[in-house]
Amino acid sequence: MSWIRGFSSQAGGGSDIRNVEDAPRPMRQELVDLFFSIAEHSPDEIPVEHIYRATSQSLGIDSSGVPYSGFRYATGRDVGKVEWHRVYDLIMRLWPDFDRHGLGHTYREGVNRILAAHMSAWELDEEGRLYRILPVDAVHQVAAAFHELQAEQFAPALELFNAARDAYDDRPRRDRDACSNMFDAMESVAKEKYQMPNSTFGQVVNKIPSTGSMNPQIVGVLSALNDLRNKNFGHGMTAPFQLSSSEVDFTYLACISGILLLTRMP
Repeated sequence: MSWIRGFSSQAGGGSDIRNVEDAPRPMRQELVDLFFSIAEHSPDEIPVEHIYRATSQSLGIDSSGVPYSGFRYATGRDVGKVEWHRVYDLIMRLWPDFDRHGLGHTYREGVNRILAAHMSAWELDEEGRLYRILPVDAVHQVAAAFHELQAEQFAPALELFNAARDAYDDRPRRDRDACSNMFDAMESVAKEKYQMPNSTFGQVVNKIPSTGSMNPQIVGVLSALNDLRNKNFGHGMTAPFQLSSSEVDFTYLACISGILLLTRMP
């Protein structure tokens, strides 16, 4: 679908900092243009009137029979007024309408080009779900950990890993759940690798030096992660969760690194 940002999308560059909670006005209007452009090229599948009415009603706005200003303008006006998160709700709301007519790929590709151009931290997947983008290196790390956990013995860890990813990608992000579940996934892997199913992560870490399988400083890092969990998001804690967004990112990715370290240990 090269006609959506067909030139500027090739330029590259720009900041690596993505906007988590924003939907700038220019981006909103580009999305409206995308919705209507696809409909106008496929009027038998998706009438432009449907785009207008579905948009208005899903955003809780009264719609006219035929707006005096036209469907495009009225939709752009309405989308321009709502809170940022409602724009992302709309992206997901319209997905099935396009997808059931065989236009899901076109819709998804156009949406993602626009989101990327405006440095949005969100991307639409093949099932019409928005997920949060990590830096490229971190994305590769998550994918690698997911691959390592496909082994049968890591099935419990994989379930926790997926729960952590769901929490991390949720809107708003469920920070405590993301940290807790990813740590628990790492703990599950550690118990499996060292055949200590009834032990705590701390007990497993204390055992590692006697095996001679890991650098002592790396063992110290794992011990520090355990302290971080115990003091900030451990099971049964009643204290408010206070890690900052950047600290959540660090904890989440550090636990994923721990998973890769442990699964790859001989």
